[in-house]
Amino acid sequence: MAAELWEIRDFIAEAPAFAELPAAVLDSLPRRLTVRYLRRGRPFPPPDAETGLWIVRSGALAVREPDGRLREKLGETDLYLDTPDATELDTRADDDGGAATVAVVEDSLLYQLPLPAFEELIAAHPVFAWRFERTRRERLERALSELGQGGRPEALMAATVEALLRRKPITTSPDTVIREGAELMTEAQVSALLLLEDGQLVGLVTDRDLRRRCIAAGVSVDSSLREIMSEALITVAPTSSAFEASLLFSRHNIHHLPVVAEDGALVGILSTSDLLRHQGTHSIHLVRDAMAAPDVGAIARVGSRLPDLEAQLVAIGAEAEPLGEAMVTVTDAMTRRLTELAEQELGPVPIAWAWAALGSQGRREQTAFTDQDNALILDDAFEPERHGEWFERFARFVTDGLAAAGLAPCPGGTMATTADWRQPVAGWQAQFVDWIEQPEPHSVMLATNFFDMRVVAGREWLLEALWTTVRPAAQENTIFQRHLANNALAIRMPLGFFRRLVVVDDEQHDDRLDLKRYGLMPIADLARLHAVSLGLPELHTVRRLQAAAQAGGLSEQAAAGLADAWRLFYVLRARHQARQARRGEPLDNRLDPDRLSGLERDHLRDAFRVVDDYQRWVRAHFDVSGTR
Repeated sequence: MAAELWEIRDFIAEAPAFAELPAAVLDSLPRRLTVRYLRRGRPFPPPDAETGLWIVRSGALAVREPDGRLREKLGETDLYLDTPDATELDTRADDDGGAATVAVVEDSLLYQLPLPAFEELIAAHPVFAWRFERTRRERLERALSELGQGGRPEALMAATVEALLRRKPITTSPDTVIREGAELMTEAQVSALLLLEDGQLVGLVTDRDLRRRCIAAGVSVDSSLREIMSEALITVAPTSSAFEASLLFSRHNIHHLPVVAEDGALVGILSTSDLLRHQGTHSIHLVRDAMAAPDVGAIARVGSRLPDLEAQLVAIGAEAEPLGEAMVTVTDAMTRRLTELAEQELGPVPIAWAWAALGSQGRREQTAFTDQDNALILDDAFEPERHGEWFERFARFVTDGLAAAGLAPCPGGTMATTADWRQPVAGWQAQFVDWIEQPEPHSVMLATNFFDMRVVAGREWLLEALWTTVRPAAQENTIFQRHLANNALAIRMPLGFFRRLVVVDDEQHDDRLDLKRYGLMPIADLARLHAVSLGLPELHTVRRLQAAAQAGGLSEQAAAGLADAWRLFYVLRARHQARQARRGEPLDNRLDPDRLSGLERDHLRDAFRVVDDYQRWVRAHFDVSGTR
């Protein structure tokens, strides 16, 4: 094959749809392609072109709705299927069959596979056909499977060594003097130093070596580390299991294992402390430690282990719902213990109370990166002059304790420390009635958070007394529901990815994908809308969707598609945060598109379109006026 054809072949193999085709098929494809160069502004597809599958090599195409809105921007390795009767086979077509128009917006080089050749591939290779013949829902189900879902949280020792690494290794030359090596270890707060020569690992020096081989042996601190280093090193592969690593620690009576890849490259270093932390960082252990905590400091230490818990659960492939449940179980336990410590600190409780979690904690959907959303519901015997100061101090104690444990205060002040969010049942009922009967954007935004209230500590009957009046009132008020629907449509889903950017619309291109804002939040808003309109008690987003489908509020297909999209966003966010935790980086929700494979980008496009399609349905069904 000519060099130019090999180059085309290698490029095509990078497109997710083609990546799993047999090598012989990929070798034959370049000769079946037509190469077209189209200048900006030229019609697409070209009038003289056959129908078939187009592959963008360079440049850009803009796919627009019939009303002119941007549907998607296609760039390198993206596909566009042009058939005489575009259906779901065309992954760029709307489910409602709306015709799109395509424009060449940059000078573009494209490859075209004629329709007969495309249909041959579809018929002969199911792995290729899957990309085009399946619905978005089926593709999302497969995406979740590919992300390694289905692991069991109790199989902790099945995690890989790489998943346990917490930071980059600290390295130096074996010719570094001992004093400088000790200073380097002190500054980096590590107990072992890896020694490299010509890029290869040649030795290891630990705190124990400094004591026994230097100080106790009378070796000068001006000598080189080579004098005291261990050379016959036991190493472990990054793909080895935690169980294999534990056997090496035991068999060789060592405390540090350099992690080395097959090509000899140094990946990191694993310590017995890392392994013990991994084995002990299970939600059951953390709950036990939280409930036995003697003070706020001990609670804070439990909270500091939440990123480890998330990373561990990601490593074993925990599903989205159990992963969130594990995180929230620990947060709930810390909260309950803090309320107990607060009572010990403040003395006798004056009246009955309930501490309620809101937002993601209320829905049981937290990750390790979260802030506080909480409220206090008090018995109607509450008298501000007699009881106000006690509950203000109570709220401050608990929220300060949660902050010490890593749960940042809510930027908007939605916490029990705010007097408005510390009320008796009657006060809460009046507040909800005001939100429901006089909806406006700010009050509706507040209401969405408080419809996720769940009692974490105290008397649950206080919240139940509130719901007995609030839920029926909200279910009957269609104007309030329309405002909730408008709120659920406030965030427009991204259209996809173009080069290294997230495409939101014609004007907005972001360099990071905020998986909370552009994924989890819109689905949570849609699920809450249905729960309120149907009077459902469920809080978790997936359970709300399932209950709404059972009640006839949305189709089984829509509920399943939205649930799978939510799971995809949740797992990708947890994986992103787990990587950050292993590197010792601050956690966030913003994923770099460069870290996504082509297949993951395709999965996210499917998820975006599932949510976008349902938002369109909500706009019509709830009679929400205005533009999207």
